[in-house]
Amino acid sequence: MKFCGKSDIGMQRKINQDNFKCLSLWGGEATLLIVCDGMGGHKAGEIASSRAVSAFCDKMVASPCISETPSEQLGEIRHTMISAAKAANSLIYRMSNDFDELSGMGTTLVAGLIYQDQLFCVNIGDSRLYIMTEAETRQITHDHSFVQYLLDYGKITPEEAKTYPRKNVITQAVGINPRTEADFFCVRLNDWGSGYLLLCTDGLSNYVTPEQMSKALYSAPKCEDGTTNLDLAADKLISLANAAGGADNITAVIAQF
Repeated sequence: MKFCGKSDIGMQRKINQDNFKCLSLWGGEATLLIVCDGMGGHKAGEIASSRAVSAFCDKMVASPCISETPSEQLGEIRHTMISAAKAANSLIYRMSNDFDELSGMGTTLVAGLIYQDQLFCVNIGDSRLYIMTEAETRQITHDHSFVQYLLDYGKITPEEAKTYPRKNVITQAVGINPRTEADFFCVRLNDWGSGYLLLCTDGLSNYVTPEQMSKALYSAPKCEDGTTNLDLAADKLISLANAAGGADNITAVIAQF
């Protein structure tokens, strides 16, 4: 699978508190993509996101190969990814309590594992994973945010949510509490044909619409082998967010399937 990730400080921040990683697992049979958006004073947010990415990936790399029995795969992968998220949470929470300068730090986390014809995903916070095809764009994750809470209970409309003043308030994060539970999603990619996976922080999703994101991916230049130049596609997404003000750090990880 072809993938690419890029991160940018944006136009207004003094430090980039986003982190991401893309790697192959299980002898190249699986691809893991992860994005974290840190929060905390001074450099604490950058430390939180960086260490969360490392802790999650270390747990996934150390996990045994998954059963070949399809009926057992879902449970095993769910357990592995939820455990990896818990390991990241425990580490960040412990560091936050052990070091005064890191007190109160935390991070969002969204991770996608592509294995055979399936996408497995976990998320905590408001970093997102989208599936984009020529026919449809769908957000797979569900934000843990105050705005999403208001939307879920019909307190505000989707149009009002776009400009809601407390849009950056999240209701769950890695490292804030001793325990947290990630949401888990499973999607059969064969049902979607071909397209893109996009993992991103709110520095992208708050300033660029899903329609604009999809257009940027599908209009990106092609490589000699006919696949999309994902480097240039990621650059375009970041440029769009910066053109909209670049008020936050911006991270985009793209995979083509």
